[in-house]
Amino acid sequence: MYSILPAFVSALFLGFGLYVLATKGLTRVSVPFALMCATTFAWQGTWAFLFQTTDAEVANLLVKAGYLFILFLPTTFYHFVTEIVSRRDERPIIFASYGLCVLLAVLLVTSNGVVDGFRLHFFGPYPKAGPLHPLHVAQTVLLVGRSGWLLIEARRQGRARDVRQLLTQCLVSLGLYSLAATDYAVNYGVDFYPVGVLFIALSLGILATSIVRYGLMGPYLLAATVAHEVATPLAAIGLHADELRNVLPVLLRGYRLAVEHRLCADGLYPGQLERLPTLASSIRRQVDTTSTVVEMSLASFTLDRLDRHSFAAYPIRACVDAAVDRFPFRPGDRDRVSVDAIDTDIQFFGSDSLVIFVIFNLLKNALYAIHANGSGQIEIDAHRGNGYCVVRFSDTGPGIAPDVLPQIFDAFFSTKSHGRGAGMGLSFCRRVCEALGGTITCESVPGVRTTFTIRLPEPGAPADDALRDPPALPRRYRIG
Repeated sequence: MYSILPAFVSALFLGFGLYVLATKGLTRVSVPFALMCATTFAWQGTWAFLFQTTDAEVANLLVKAGYLFILFLPTTFYHFVTEIVSRRDERPIIFASYGLCVLLAVLLVTSNGVVDGFRLHFFGPYPKAGPLHPLHVAQTVLLVGRSGWLLIEARRQGRARDVRQLLTQCLVSLGLYSLAATDYAVNYGVDFYPVGVLFIALSLGILATSIVRYGLMGPYLLAATVAHEVATPLAAIGLHADELRNVLPVLLRGYRLAVEHRLCADGLYPGQLERLPTLASSIRRQVDTTSTVVEMSLASFTLDRLDRHSFAAYPIRACVDAAVDRFPFRPGDRDRVSVDAIDTDIQFFGSDSLVIFVIFNLLKNALYAIHANGSGQIEIDAHRGNGYCVVRFSDTGPGIAPDVLPQIFDAFFSTKSHGRGAGMGLSFCRRVCEALGGTITCESVPGVRTTFTIRLPEPGAPADDALRDPPALPRRYRIG
């Protein structure tokens, strides 16, 4: 009877480990997770046989076989956590821990230093701790503590809500898994059934939920990791550019005086002295552009898992102003953009950051077309209409050809030359508008004007129902 629970958990871990490998393949996250499943399967499977045996020789063989996998279990969990939080700098500790596991495994097989036979309990034989067993316990405590710290730090630094929730569930799973260490007391003679198997089963359930609900091994986690790794150096580059912008004028003024008073020779190329003051602003502009692209890429992954409970009412004027203020305009481009006096009472219900990204995208596309055309202006206005906040974004660039217009919202479709666009901008805009219960449409008169019309539900309007059960929204086009 006492063997039923470990046998069940053993089969559960085996099945889930194989499922993850079959569906996710060999990745940096799936491999340590599969190792964790394999070690737990072997450990609990061995205990299922151990609790039933009455032969002393078989029991001695099983306690060492089962403990061989227990020795590696804390390290595999720690390895799994380091991949979840993308801490590759932890690899020296991982290798050292695996090395200690190998050493203890050799001692386990060749001596009674780690496990000194077994004791008989009411549920059956169970391993008896040897003189070196405390070394394994200390290793377990250190690895669990380190894993918890890594998860807490990653959660504290995480910006995306999904990432924080994912890490919280991993932290809870780690806590439950570590409670299985109560089984160590039985190794030292305390007579109770090793209930760690129950905590392990609960831990597995939480990890399973994380993998299914939050795509633990899917592209979103990868995108969030990349976004975090890119954002940190970008922020540092931006701060350095700001510092250069503040001190460079003083340095250049000193350089000019030194050259005038013949304290040093002028070693700069013609025009270089005039161009240097603009470098800091150029670097900052590129940093802001790259940061926005990273944020939009991450936002694109979150559209299918938006938390609509976090939606609120926002004035569309604030979103338009934020997009225009953040956009890295080239010299003279800001003068091409005209924003009408939008009433601050005009609001929409949804996510302000996503709408800012939509306007940002439209600005980028319109300015690209205007530069290719050589002339053009951009006009942005907004009004209310039938329960919607309606934003009109117009430009007087070259327009869009009739045969191209029906495809502009398709993913990977781009009219730009190779290497200048991936065809994701307008597709992202459409996905955002539909996720918010609205629409985006385009009308174009080639050589005259192109107008994008965004319709987003107003707070309290009947269109809010679309956010709870959004219908399939048709795409509309009109050629002028």
